[in-house]
Amino acid sequence: MHKSARSALLVLAVLLPSISAFDDGHAAEKLSLTQCLETALKNQPAIRAAQENVRAGQGRETQAASPYFPQLTASTGYSESHAPLGGAFGDSTTKSYTTSLSLSQTLYDFGKTGNAYDAAKLGTLSLERDAERISQEVVLNVKQSYYALLAAKKLVEVAQKTIEQTESHLKQAEAFFRAGSKPRYDVTRAEVEVNNANLGLINAKNGVRIRTIALNNAMGIDPGRATEIVEELPSVPVLPSLDKAQADALQNRPDMKRMEADIEAARARLTAERSNYLPTLSANAAYNWANGTTEMGPFMGTMFKGDVQNSWNAGIMLTLPLFQGGLTAGRIAEARANLLALEAQRDAMKQSILLEVNQAFADLESAAARVEVMEKTLQKARENLDIAQGRYKAGVGPYIEVTDAQLSSVNSETDHIKALYDYHLAIAQLQKAMGIKSYE
Repeated sequence: MHKSARSALLVLAVLLPSISAFDDGHAAEKLSLTQCLETALKNQPAIRAAQENVRAGQGRETQAASPYFPQLTASTGYSESHAPLGGAFGDSTTKSYTTSLSLSQTLYDFGKTGNAYDAAKLGTLSLERDAERISQEVVLNVKQSYYALLAAKKLVEVAQKTIEQTESHLKQAEAFFRAGSKPRYDVTRAEVEVNNANLGLINAKNGVRIRTIALNNAMGIDPGRATEIVEELPSVPVLPSLDKAQADALQNRPDMKRMEADIEAARARLTAERSNYLPTLSANAAYNWANGTTEMGPFMGTMFKGDVQNSWNAGIMLTLPLFQGGLTAGRIAEARANLLALEAQRDAMKQSILLEVNQAFADLESAAARVEVMEKTLQKARENLDIAQGRYKAGVGPYIEVTDAQLSSVNSETDHIKALYDYHLAIAQLQKAMGIKSYE
């Protein structure tokens, strides 16, 4: 590749950091994983929506509890009527004003209100569990994005080190060529390796930029914000056995807790529907005020004025539905079917959770094994590169040995980084599968 092309690649490599800073007027913040999680829990729209759903459930609780309290109603009205009297008497005009106040109270409804209120409370509990599930999903997404950004930053370091190594190789090849001990091919091959290394750095820096955008999105903040993170991995927690992981998942998973709340709410609704066959005992009272005037003809003037009628009433009423055309029976059948469907969904959810835990546990074991293997592979790849470089510098080894060893070393570095961060991601996925609230 020509020197002009090499220069262009170098310019791009230098300019890319300024591009990745997203020049949006925000100063870069250096955030730990815990700080990223706190930011997400405050800003993610999905969490805010879940919280509002909980408040809506609390509103339904208030509605369901309203029959426990007296119902007070006031009304007022005005009316005017005209009647012909005939002859000199003219017409009769009556104006009346009425005001009434009524009070009703359910005394006993055989558990109808109580079960409806229990169903509403359990519905709110279900929404709270769902909010926990959403929070845990947000936590996992942030961890995934955080680890991906850490890995991308490490790949930038690998790319920078690769550039330094290939430039050193190029200088050595040029020295040998000038001395006449190595062919021109070694120089051109080294130039290609330098250019490829610069291209790798450009791609690595772009990877950092893309993963920064993804992390910002996971935190629920402006994707263009310049965010820097603390470049260290969290400590590895004590990991449970598979049996304990499965037991903890069935006990702790918020989606399983939500399903249990939904089932209990469905039972309460079924009981409430059955109570519609039973009577309702209520008390009521009312007081009515009426005031008006009656005018009869142009000569007689106002004949009556003042209170026309004041009255009150009070009583107890027992209401029993005798026949509703199958309405209550249909509602009971619907409520029973809903309950059975939820119980079946709970069984399916148990299977799904156990499957997820098993897969997460297998992924974790595989990731741990890959880390161990890649550490050994990386060590050998570095040794091979040192040997190949030494042989070439001594003039006894071909340049192809150096390029092969260099490629193997870079690939091993990359695979080791990916394996390491995949391991920490597998831990996060297992924690989420178990329903563990891990915010670090």
